[in-house]
Amino acid sequence: MRRVKQWRKWLALGLITACLWACGGNTRYVLIGTARAPSTSGVIEVDDIDGGSTLVTVHLEHLHPPNRMGDGFSHYVVWVEAGGGTPLWIGTLDYASEARTGDLTGTSPATEFVVKITAEQQPHPAAPGDFVIASRNVSVD
Repeated sequence: MRRVKQWRKWLALGLITACLWACGGNTRYVLIGTARAPSTSGVIEVDDIDGGSTLVTVHLEHLHPPNRMGDGFSHYVVWVEAGGGTPLWIGTLDYASEARTGDLTGTSPATEFVVKITAEQQPHPAAPGDFVIASRNVSVD
């Protein structure tokens, strides 16, 4: 059974990747969950916007409810960190419990940065917690 689940995960990842190569426009990155959320996968899109900022769109699938990640967690929060600087909160994922998906569109002042998604107790914490469910280096081409 485990082999079937792994096979399905790799097939889904391959299909996402093929779709991303076929589509034009924004720069897209495949996102895979950490060991804390191994079933989670998704896509990050980044695009230049006026004023030198970057539009960041995150879509995650196979995302368990935050409260199943640990005691007190009730939100997934998206952060960007440029050049090893202080992480910047860009928003809380819009979590759809029935579909087990999470979506967010926000902006970053940088064009190269790390996107981190964390499980949090509050929708707008001052700093990211240690419970990272996904992370990816991105840049605008």
